[in-house]
Amino acid sequence: MIQLFGDTLFGFSGKLLKIDLSLQKISEEFIKNDFINHFFGGAGYACRYLFEKIERETDPLSAENILFIMNGPFTLTDAPLSSRFVICSKSPYTGLWGEANCGGTFGPELKKAGFDGIIISGRSEHPIMISIKNDSVKLFDAKELWGNGIKKTRTHLKAQLEWKDSKILCIGQAGENKVNFANINAEGRSAGRTGMGAVMGAKNLKAITVQGNSFKPTITQPKKFKDSIKRLITFLISANSTKVLREYGTSATVLGAYAVGDLPIKYWSLGRWNKIHDISGEKLKKDFVIRSKSCYGCLIGCGRMINIDNEDYQAQECEGPEYETIAGFGSMILNNNLESIAIANDICNDCGLDTISTSGVIALLFDLYNRNIIESSDIDNLKLNWGNSSSMLNLIKKIAKKEGIGKVLAEGSNAVGKKFNIPKDEIATINNMEVPYHDMRFCHGMALTYVYSPRGPCHTTADGFKVFRKDNEVDFSGLGIRKIKMNSNSKTMVKNIIRLQNYRSMYSSLIFCFFSNPPPSYICDLIQALTGEVFEIPDLLSSGERIFNLKRLFNIKMGLTPQNERIPKILLNPLEKGPTKLMSPKFEKLREYYYRYRKWNPIDGIPTQTKLKKLKLNQMNFK
Repeated sequence: MIQLFGDTLFGFSGKLLKIDLSLQKISEEFIKNDFINHFFGGAGYACRYLFEKIERETDPLSAENILFIMNGPFTLTDAPLSSRFVICSKSPYTGLWGEANCGGTFGPELKKAGFDGIIISGRSEHPIMISIKNDSVKLFDAKELWGNGIKKTRTHLKAQLEWKDSKILCIGQAGENKVNFANINAEGRSAGRTGMGAVMGAKNLKAITVQGNSFKPTITQPKKFKDSIKRLITFLISANSTKVLREYGTSATVLGAYAVGDLPIKYWSLGRWNKIHDISGEKLKKDFVIRSKSCYGCLIGCGRMINIDNEDYQAQECEGPEYETIAGFGSMILNNNLESIAIANDICNDCGLDTISTSGVIALLFDLYNRNIIESSDIDNLKLNWGNSSSMLNLIKKIAKKEGIGKVLAEGSNAVGKKFNIPKDEIATINNMEVPYHDMRFCHGMALTYVYSPRGPCHTTADGFKVFRKDNEVDFSGLGIRKIKMNSNSKTMVKNIIRLQNYRSMYSSLIFCFFSNPPPSYICDLIQALTGEVFEIPDLLSSGERIFNLKRLFNIKMGLTPQNERIPKILLNPLEKGPTKLMSPKFEKLREYYYRYRKWNPIDGIPTQTKLKKLKLNQMNFK
């Protein structure tokens, strides 16, 4: 084990803020050196910390659950695309590892205030907010904020002298109402997927404001670090992906994903749709975009700020829809009204709803309605003919408020299936969570990505749909990852996925943006310059493997077994038309290889003792 962090915690402030909302107690805790050396920061550190604090019996929405906000070692350094932070807990949606990754400016501001993270436990008896100004931390009553959306909450706080210059993290009505897939929002950027907003709402915590100017990270080799940054910036500026993201944001992916069969259509049942150009990134730019938006220290600026102005809905300079949102509220329900998709995105952002799960559960309802399995009278008399954007928008509001059929939808797709007696094979969920919009019939390795992602199906855990393509510029050959046919079910595909999972686990702990993909040796150089210790690609992969397996052990402790490892047929059924015609991953074959190369026991899903010892995880009590 390389000791990267000794007495001086390079990059880190060394302090964690601890707040017990039940006792209204504020304290500090020193960061643990051994945790940092084994798991770095971000999600790795958070998982190691929470591993000993959360039990299988812990109710995710109880006072006993802990919400952990954590930065990485590169936050507030000049390293580009490293300003993200994570929010971790036990997920109320999956009952497993909960992790939300967020960009923007909140993370760097928290470190400026001198804190690497915030550990929040307990539950306030009434709505409350946390105010941080360097080492001055106070709790304020938030009753007047409760019930407000995220925009109004942020506007209200910034209108007051006390918080006008603060960065604000908060929840909307969905978090307050403990919707299973509620988000947390930080200065317009969303921390989504696993219901961290519901955990925050269950604690009666409405908002956290932070303002700081007291801390700057220490770097061991400043000149080498600066040189490494220059090389990284040169690479990023010249990358084609940077040019495309600057021009269109992630919505640029829509037409490309459609062309290769990566984009799901009509609740995963079609391979072709003649209205795809109506919801493209090009059309979004032409009709709605007014400017781009960047996270702290980002040279790409993938965010799109848009205007929406019609007789029913107005929103000035709101966040534009990303690829996943366009797919979910667009092609998944055959909705070619791009303006309605932009409105859906704005409503979700304001209420604090995850757009993938929200659109996924709504698309399921559309599918059931159009197959005559449910009727209008079952769903508050709504008409869900394919493409009905008005009813789609109505359902989003019902979910946030848990009103009418929205109360069932707020529990997720499996709850809908239970209510209407729908077979699990007809519901596009894995580990109780809706699958993201990258079709495993295109990249067969995504079957492994979704099933073994620690936080439930997540395309960023191992983005093989992008990295493995021969026509994609991302080159991770330094990790042993080879370009491969997307429909391969081979051992090479499995080895690729495992290496990519390990590497992306480091991304979630360092924390780097998913859109920064330089040669991995560049990341090693940054770590070496930051800490002064030699750190090479084998160290990068072994550290990532340790973090990935730690999350696996956390999930096993929460009750995960190999019986969880199933893929519904709706995601596997070959399509009759389109680029992936008659294609489907051979999951059982891939799974057999995966267990073999991971060195996990196929009976109980637990890593072997030999593997645990090698990863220095053999002392973890996960049973």
